[in-house]
Amino acid sequence: MLGHDKLDYLFLNAAQNKSAAEKGPFGSKWCESYIVNHLSQHYLVHLLRNKLVESQSRIIFVSSGAVRNVPDTSVLAKDLLGGAGTKDMTIYCETKFVQLLNAHWWRRQLKGSATVLAVSPGLIPGTGLGRHGSFQITTDMPDAKSIAEGGSNLLRAFTVSDFPSDDEQIFFTSWGEWWGKDVYQNTLDQQLQDKWSPSKEQIEGEEGLA
Repeated sequence: MLGHDKLDYLFLNAAQNKSAAEKGPFGSKWCESYIVNHLSQHYLVHLLRNKLVESQSRIIFVSSGAVRNVPDTSVLAKDLLGGAGTKDMTIYCETKFVQLLNAHWWRRQLKGSATVLAVSPGLIPGTGLGRHGSFQITTDMPDAKSIAEGGSNLLRAFTVSDFPSDDEQIFFTSWGEWWGKDVYQNTLDQQLQDKWSPSKEQIEGEEGLA
């Protein structure tokens, strides 16, 4: 479809905040939020991998400060199953955590061939992110930002050039600084990154896409 055109940027922005009360869609064992917030994005990068390498693309994962709220990674495989009953805010934190694991994984896989970073827009009311959940972001919250400001925060990720010397320092904050690795230390576990970054063939087999 892209032919000889370059793919300069891949912007992975899809997200929802929905509990795991229901069985997974289309027969998947995973809850819908896991598929939307992580698995579908990971699969898309697999599909575009050759073009991304050929184009020396910049891959931008839209992340969240919620990645800090996953103290126990051993519960992920259970909590993220469809029908597990996991609450919406727990699911959101855990799926964004897994997404950041995956951003690290792709950074390692594509080192020298593409640029991978994660960026947070900040706390933005009015986006519809919480339409399925119990937690609603309101304009009177201390850290709330306008949609325009959140958009500007994301746009900075397209042009930022002062990358840290440490490859693992990939999280660009909503205030335009690189977060220290200590903030998201749990996502630096390479075995955990590998576990939550299945191969293209594995996804197609398990999700009935083959």
